[in-house]
Amino acid sequence: LPQPGSGEVLVRILAAGVNYADVMRRAGEPYPVPTPLPFRAGSEVAGEVCGCGEGVETSWMGRRVLGADIMGGGYAQYIALPVQNLLPWPEGLSAHEAGTLLIQGTTAAMALLESGEMRAGERVLVLGATGGVGSMMLQLARAHGAAQVIAGIGSSAKTAAALALGAHSAVDYSQAGWAEQVLAATRGHGVDLVLDATCGPLLQQACDALADWGRIVIYGASDPAPAPLDLKRMVARNQRVTGCFLGAYLQRRPQRAAELLADLGERVRRGEVKPAVHAVLPLGQAPRAHELVSSRGVIGKILLDPWMDPTQPEEASCN
Repeated sequence: LPQPGSGEVLVRILAAGVNYADVMRRAGEPYPVPTPLPFRAGSEVAGEVCGCGEGVETSWMGRRVLGADIMGGGYAQYIALPVQNLLPWPEGLSAHEAGTLLIQGTTAAMALLESGEMRAGERVLVLGATGGVGSMMLQLARAHGAAQVIAGIGSSAKTAAALALGAHSAVDYSQAGWAEQVLAATRGHGVDLVLDATCGPLLQQACDALADWGRIVIYGASDPAPAPLDLKRMVARNQRVTGCFLGAYLQRRPQRAAELLADLGERVRRGEVKPAVHAVLPLGQAPRAHELVSSRGVIGKILLDPWMDPTQPEEASCN
């Protein structure tokens, strides 16, 4: 049982999020910063405070919180976390709903609204649209008044899921000519905002569908073969590109992250946004969770439940 140190609390984990960053870090890849060693997987948890270290007010006891830590350790039943790594558990949400929000949900809101500055009436292209972050982006873009939300998917088999999550249309970027399909769907205008987590050739191709004065937000780097952007073309068309890393907000601008999380939680409570949970697995099936994430066939989020009976079958999707 971990012992909370000075300024830390002990959290009994009720749900641990599985993220693509976990897969990258397990492989020794930086995502987006170098992985601290020694490292244990799991950087996102939802749980209840059950112990306080030195200097921590006892009023923390019993609070339900969301916690993130780049140092990992979330694939467990208990974790000691610094108080500054905690954000409030949105009221009225189940453990599995709350478990989808901190990293993937808040990243989606941050990339779309903070870094992307999406405005009502704009056209938005979400690459990787049926993943944990992408599935949130589709719904949030619709909720914030996007005129057209286009889902970029890696297989036509995901079309129905993308449309069910809120996309107006979908394009299969595993097929040639998909950027031209985006242009056709927007009647030649192009999209005002592209959201990407690859930093690779896919993003390079998406630039062909970006409108004048369009913006690109990069919130991940999952492609091992990065591709340079044509910056001269972007200058001529008044386009811009920006990065979005939630970890920096949690460390340096936690209040803004808390505001976006609170808004997202309220939208979930009202039913405007519905977390897509692909599966909930017992802790011992963490390797299986990584296999699923690596397969790129997941619709939404995978969670680990450290108190789930490992003899029970995999819990069905919470969609």
